[in-house]
Amino acid sequence: MDRVYFPKKEDSIEFFDNLRENSKLSWNKISKLIGTTRSMVGKYREGELSIPEERFNHLLSLINVHKEDYFLRKTRKKNKNWGQIIGGKKAYKINKKSFAEGRKQGGYRVKYEFNICMPLSEELCEFIGVIIGDGFTNKYGTMYETQIVGDKNLDKEYYFNKLSKICQSLFNIKPNIAIKEDGIRLTLYSKRVFELLTKRFKIPKGVKSYTVEIPLEIQNSESKFLKATVRGMFDTDGGVGFDKRKRYKKPYVRINYTSASKILIQQLSSFLKQENIPHSIHPNRNSQIIQINGEQNVKGFIHKIGFSNQRHIKKIAYLTN
Repeated sequence: MDRVYFPKKEDSIEFFDNLRENSKLSWNKISKLIGTTRSMVGKYREGELSIPEERFNHLLSLINVHKEDYFLRKTRKKNKNWGQIIGGKKAYKINKKSFAEGRKQGGYRVKYEFNICMPLSEELCEFIGVIIGDGFTNKYGTMYETQIVGDKNLDKEYYFNKLSKICQSLFNIKPNIAIKEDGIRLTLYSKRVFELLTKRFKIPKGVKSYTVEIPLEIQNSESKFLKATVRGMFDTDGGVGFDKRKRYKKPYVRINYTSASKILIQQLSSFLKQENIPHSIHPNRNSQIIQINGEQNVKGFIHKIGFSNQRHIKKIAYLTN
């Protein structure tokens, strides 16, 4: 685990003062939250010590969401054993032969992170669909961040019981999940995840609303992978609604998907046509909405694509009983 620090003392003080004001927690409670002492937090705040990355990520979750990027740009990282490494290099020069023998006897091994060239799977494609829907990834200085944002009340179960498990299964990373006034946020701090999204799947970093599309690799893959991707998209950026106007004998069910990316809407429309799922496209300010209308068409979507997010599943449970 690397360590994070602020090169300028005033930036460190501003960071800690902001998180305390935003969280409304005392210094004692903050120290307990990250598993350390009040005096240690004081040293972090004064810039006297660098902060273990996992501990820093917990602190970051207490920051005002609009200030995260601002503070991340001011941070730097270094390996937690940087002092030991320097000493280790000197020792290695003196005892080169002994080190070589030790490696032969001990079977010297390096623990690698996940491979960004991992085979396509339904789980991976569902994650990509989630990123297309409500996610983004970016690089801030030396830090790499991938984040998914949802409704703190409606999506809570989905984030903790589904998305968290997907992240741990795919990347062996337990994500940071924070619930704030403006929503729930799942965050992964990983260069590999960033490279997986931007290099392999060509998902734009930063703001992607108008340019994101279903990756070509997934478009050209098996149908089950494309379906999993679409499921992830609808789980996050889709919705289930009911038209209760008097013209209908009973509430008229609709599934919808909204996006500002015209190419994504066209890709999604083409996919639904291939799956024989009738739908319509409607303008909506700076975006477009795909609607799947009526019980029969909604049942077709449920049967062929389905949802993983309980907020949607519960609304249409009566159609699957």
